[in-house]
Amino acid sequence: MTVKGEILIIRFLHNWNLEGAKVFFREYKKRVRQHNFKQYGVLSDLRSFEGSAPEVIDYFKSIADWAEKNGQVGRALIMDSMIKELTINEIDKGKQRFPVQVFSEKNEALKWLKSLGLSTS
Repeated sequence: MTVKGEILIIRFLHNWNLEGAKVFFREYKKRVRQHNFKQYGVLSDLRSFEGSAPEVIDYFKSIADWAEKNGQVGRALIMDSMIKELTINEIDKGKQRFPVQVFSEKNEALKWLKSLGLSTS
């Protein structure tokens, strides 16, 4: 997880279990608080992500709720598969938290996040 201005850049790798998701969320909250964001966006690179158990998707719903309450204004997703997109869409099912956009390339995703008023420096 790296930070570029007001954007958290996260590269998801391999399979995730619930314990791994909990470790991730602790680090995620720590980074958001450490940078004292008024607003921020997330760029999630999911090209190397191999999936997760259903309880992880449920857990990520709570992460997204926390993120919205703590200033997240957009999420850009870099994906290479419709299956991944369907899985990730499950997190936001029935909720309108913040804009979410899917991209195939990092520069396009950053450009979109900047269009939401987020700084990259």
